[in-house]
Amino acid sequence: MDVLKPIAYVGIDIQFARLSDEDRRRGLTFLYLYDLPYADLRAYAGLIITNLVEEQFLLEHKAMLEHYLNQGGVIFSLTETSLPWLVGVPNWKRSPIPLKDREIVMKEPTHPLFVGIDADDINYRKGVRGFFSRGYFEKIPLHAEILVTDQSGAVILYADYDSTNGTIFAGAGTDIYRVFIDEDNSSRRLSVQMLACIRAEYARNQVKGGQAL
Repeated sequence: MDVLKPIAYVGIDIQFARLSDEDRRRGLTFLYLYDLPYADLRAYAGLIITNLVEEQFLLEHKAMLEHYLNQGGVIFSLTETSLPWLVGVPNWKRSPIPLKDREIVMKEPTHPLFVGIDADDINYRKGVRGFFSRGYFEKIPLHAEILVTDQSGAVILYADYDSTNGTIFAGAGTDIYRVFIDEDNSSRRLSVQMLACIRAEYARNQVKGGQAL
């Protein structure tokens, strides 16, 4: 097991998806979506799959992603899903609550992803609501741990430790790694803590018996 393996940031090659030197220092590496079939996923402690992807292509390579998970890998999806390319993840639905009225609620006990982060700092960005997510998931796996909802209880982010030998984090759209990275408040910790959670889950999965990657 090598906890220093990089984490792949998966997307199409456009300006918003490109990594900075700071991202690389944190252990991120860009994986062009269409290079996925040729990649050795054993090289990565985790995959962050952005909203800048072609879901039909991911569906065509669903078996590859499942194999990676069953070897103890970690996938953090930030995609507004409409196709079943990731185990157990339901289709994204747009929230009926107007963005200006929607409240993001971190569930207790606070997951390590959100430790030390003030709820107001992810509800508002420069005084405007709606950056965390516009949508929700309706039918998540029964055993999933709910991490974030809105005020109506609609699920925005959850973790699934049981559907595979690995870990799936599924967020209902919005790249939470990037959105708050330059903020001057507690929300800027989210990107670093996201990577730390991926690495911690990868290490835990290898110990618990995911076939060593």
